[in-house]
Amino acid sequence: MTVLLPFVINAGLNFVLGLLIAYFLGPAEFGRYAIGAAMLVLLNTALLDWIRLSAVRFYSQKSREEQPQIRATLDVLSAGITLALCGLLVAAVVAGVDFGLPVMLVAGSVLGGICAGLFDYHGAIARARFLDAAYARLIIIKNVLALLLMVGGAWWTRDATIVMFGGVLSAMAALLAVRRALADGPLSWSAARRDLALDFARYALPIVGANAIYSLIPLLNRSLLADSNGFAEAGYFSLAADMGLRLFGMLASTLEIVMLREVLRLDETKGERAAQKRIAANLVIVLMVSLPVAAGLFLVLPAFEALLVPAKFHGHFAGYLRLLLPGLVALAIFAAGIYPVFLLGKRTGVVTLAALAGLLVNLALVFAAGALGPERYALGQTLSFLMVLAITGWVGLRSLPVSPNWREIGIIVAAVVAMAVVVWPLSGRFNPLLELLLQGALGLAVYGGLMLAFDVARCRTLLRLWLAMRKSRR
Repeated sequence: MTVLLPFVINAGLNFVLGLLIAYFLGPAEFGRYAIGAAMLVLLNTALLDWIRLSAVRFYSQKSREEQPQIRATLDVLSAGITLALCGLLVAAVVAGVDFGLPVMLVAGSVLGGICAGLFDYHGAIARARFLDAAYARLIIIKNVLALLLMVGGAWWTRDATIVMFGGVLSAMAALLAVRRALADGPLSWSAARRDLALDFARYALPIVGANAIYSLIPLLNRSLLADSNGFAEAGYFSLAADMGLRLFGMLASTLEIVMLREVLRLDETKGERAAQKRIAANLVIVLMVSLPVAAGLFLVLPAFEALLVPAKFHGHFAGYLRLLLPGLVALAIFAAGIYPVFLLGKRTGVVTLAALAGLLVNLALVFAAGALGPERYALGQTLSFLMVLAITGWVGLRSLPVSPNWREIGIIVAAVVAMAVVVWPLSGRFNPLLELLLQGALGLAVYGGLMLAFDVARCRTLLRLWLAMRKSRR
């Protein structure tokens, strides 16, 4: 599908973007940038993400034609929140509020959060209408400009604030490029309906509360680490956390793009039970993709760090990422495999309770395990995400009418172990580039071969059908 192309490009550019920014800023300034970026994510999540979630659940090509008031209400809400946030930012700056960070860095974070929220909302609109070309254009323009402006700003100025504003400009340019393609009509305040806005809030706010807590955990950890160990240590931790979150966040989002809209379509056409069965089947695919990625990254981490990570971050990057990996893969499994259960059933309170439990676990470890040193922030984040997966997985799977295919899940776990046994002996034996290529190729051959041999998630069958279709077209 066309919609997958921008995600492949997005994943690569986001990796390159984070590494290059860290390379040019250095650990201490990157630590400041990372705290600003975490503020951006929290602002977007807490105040704007509920509009995107409402668009995903309530807006479609059918509702566009039959209920235009849904889009009108969504547009008015996004415009109103944008204006309110801009007004609050100006008032705070004029009043001389002490943010504890440079004022312009905070301003860049706020404007970046607004632009990120509008970007995500318009992306959801494009996906709901299956406008794959417009969605691809939105993603590609934003990421290419971010690479140029943010990395260029880091190289030219070594200033976190300039980097932040580069991100703002890239998102604005991407939104302008697809404005006409995604518009249903001019903004109409009178067409919006208060009862719809309240319905959106009742549906999405519990999910937003949970997501805001997930976003708060990294911001708290980075800020506390900077206070106790300095911005450089916060930079070391943040680069590992950001790279991991980019990888597994993109992995979860890609799986969501491919699978969630089919779940929603089944719910709309064949009923909730058919959609729930699809979710159970999809969980096998989520595990089939996410588990080998996590294990593979762990195995190639020494070569990856030596080859791609800026030299000033060596040692710290691998040390932190090893501790963060279990939590990152848990978060991806939750987002792509378990979360659709609660999205479909509109039972989002459980997600918020799980997030609160995760936050408490994080805080308990951070404040009670001082003897562990800076590593306790990574361990706290990991345990918090594992707690979220444990709670939501237990409740979500019990509510499905059918269970996932446990036989196939067992095969996946065994295949990951086999891959690790074969790839691990190569670690530290060759130069980084050769080692990375050998480990990747061997791991893919072993794991992919086992998946095809056992036809997990019907991958061998689907591959044969695809090859047959290609042959018939010749």
